[in-house]
Amino acid sequence: MAKLHNYYVLCPLIDQKSFLGVAEDKENEHVIVTLGRNVVHKYQLSDQKQVGGWTSKDHITSAVIYDKEQESYVCVFNKNTIKTWKEDSENLDKVKKYKFPINILKVLPRDNQSALVIFSNGNCASLPYALDNRRTYENKSLIKDTDTIVESACYTINKTDHICHIVKNIKDEYEILNCALRDELGDLERSKLTKTKIVRPDDVYVVGKFICTEGKNAVYVLWSDGKMTVYNFKDWKTVGTVPWISTHSSVSLAWMGKDHLILFGSNTEQDGAIIVAYNIVLGVGSCRYPMKMYSEDAKLYCFYGRIILEASNHVGMLPYVLQTKRNLSSLLGSHEVIQDECMEIADWDSPTELQFKVNNEIKDLLKLGVTERSMCSNVIPPLLEKGDFRAVYQMIKQFNDIPESVLVALLSYCIKLVNPSKIDISNADEILKLLSSENKTKKELIVHKAKFELFNYTLQISFSDALIIPHLRNNVSLDDTLFLLTYITHILVNSEKTMGVDYESKLFDWCILLMDAFHQQYLMTKDDKVTFVLQNTLNTVLNLINQLNNVSDLLPLINKLLSGEVIESDEDSMTYTIELMQI
Repeated sequence: MAKLHNYYVLCPLIDQKSFLGVAEDKENEHVIVTLGRNVVHKYQLSDQKQVGGWTSKDHITSAVIYDKEQESYVCVFNKNTIKTWKEDSENLDKVKKYKFPINILKVLPRDNQSALVIFSNGNCASLPYALDNRRTYENKSLIKDTDTIVESACYTINKTDHICHIVKNIKDEYEILNCALRDELGDLERSKLTKTKIVRPDDVYVVGKFICTEGKNAVYVLWSDGKMTVYNFKDWKTVGTVPWISTHSSVSLAWMGKDHLILFGSNTEQDGAIIVAYNIVLGVGSCRYPMKMYSEDAKLYCFYGRIILEASNHVGMLPYVLQTKRNLSSLLGSHEVIQDECMEIADWDSPTELQFKVNNEIKDLLKLGVTERSMCSNVIPPLLEKGDFRAVYQMIKQFNDIPESVLVALLSYCIKLVNPSKIDISNADEILKLLSSENKTKKELIVHKAKFELFNYTLQISFSDALIIPHLRNNVSLDDTLFLLTYITHILVNSEKTMGVDYESKLFDWCILLMDAFHQQYLMTKDDKVTFVLQNTLNTVLNLINQLNNVSDLLPLINKLLSGEVIESDEDSMTYTIELMQI
């Protein structure tokens, strides 16, 4: 699941036609924006501040990139000249020029290697090799004179670099050129060149294309009927249908990460634009963000958890978060089921009876094809009314997708189960007595542990913040909320229970959620218990922050010990005493 935050303006555009692109800089969360033919700026994404830049009299014809291997900035000027410079260079007009006899399309950065020079005729070479052999470099064209390279990217398979071009001809037909590169030289190993046409038997045309070099190396193609197909350099597959976006005009694509593509295009009503996050594994749309203005063939990037978009008069930025542990039910209705002519129905000779153990209560519902959330809503509430917490615990473990309404009912039930007498939560002794297993018989101890086992399991169940808050406000009292906060802070600080990172993170999520859901009641209630619990929660958070700071201060010393470095003691800072003696 993807979650999109608020949209920001990174910088204004000088001219949309002359905008050349965005690339990663050497520092984290810094980008290089080639705004026009003569202007290059550097920006910090966290606060959208400009941190540097250059101007040039010569026309810039490709996006400026940073070459990690050469530790310098690289750019193409006048389509046939390359310049490289350091960050402290002030005047690009005085930088040395490397002129080529053939046109250069762009320069691609590579990880742990020098950048790759891409020529307009389809050939390529590593930056040092191209500069040293620029006068004698082979210029035999890889494509026809009437063809144009519209997308180009470099990827690695089994430690061998490959170049991939998407070529467009005068008939608006597309073809994929893929070839391995020779080590160090970076030029084409022509014996391994492959060509694949982008076609479908239907009467459709290409509206979007993207070469993915992160995660799974592949070419993604969006068609005019809304279908997304992928070519993994072996065969074609249909991913699914992209929702919410119009395919009557061009669509821009980029890679978000964690099996998600980001798309920018016109909305279905064609009265504005829209950004869509698309899950390529499930073939469904994860989320969308409406925009006012649509830009044809807009450049789209994803850097450091932010979408960088070329808008009509500015470069925009949209932060996002990718979450893998989210309920699939929230994706229901986000895609359209259509007939896929490429689909084959296989006969697995599988029996019709269930091949796994399930409770009798849900066996009939499974045969009817009821969704997991619906089954949970039908089965759990009657068990809560019966009051058999052991049966509730055994049943709830059968489900992974639990509705927020059921989760709140289960949480309220657990609080009443472990705190039936409504103890004074401002009394630390009563809290410890309730949670402690001392002074209990063997039978009472077993029941005590079973109750808190159900309680702790409930706190680990995943939920959606937006969906659960209304149920919390309507079905959980303020006293129960205060008890829950007290119990969570006790587990985080005083409990001897060993917990994993996911469980601890979920407890912090519950604290934040309870603060958000009941903040008005906290402010309006003049009760000493509320003040005590909130102050205790604040002290717990501050204590944990101090512990993290102490660990952070200790890490350099631990690294020195592990690396075998000698730790010198600062004698000047040691305490000492002065004694006066009469001789």
